[in-house]
Amino acid sequence: MAPPPAEEKPLNWLARLIALSLQIVQAGFVLILLCVLLYILLGAAAGPYVSSVIGNLAHLVAVFTPQTLIAVAVVLTLGWIAKRPR
Repeated sequence: MAPPPAEEKPLNWLARLIALSLQIVQAGFVLILLCVLLYILLGAAAGPYVSSVIGNLAHLVAVFTPQTLIAVAVVLTLGWIAKRPR
């Protein structure tokens, strides 16, 4: 069996790096969602870390205009439509 071409190895490495990056981002989103859930359930008694995450999210939402949020939602939706199997 012949070894793979030389240019295939860097592409495989890049694909693994992208997959790892996506897993890290997904883990971060899950952590943020858990913090929001804890804040909804416990309120201010959830602790300083959860309160700081909620404060940062509130500041982030206040900075974004509605037009920006709609544009981000449209781009994410189009990306989802392009990625799903046909």
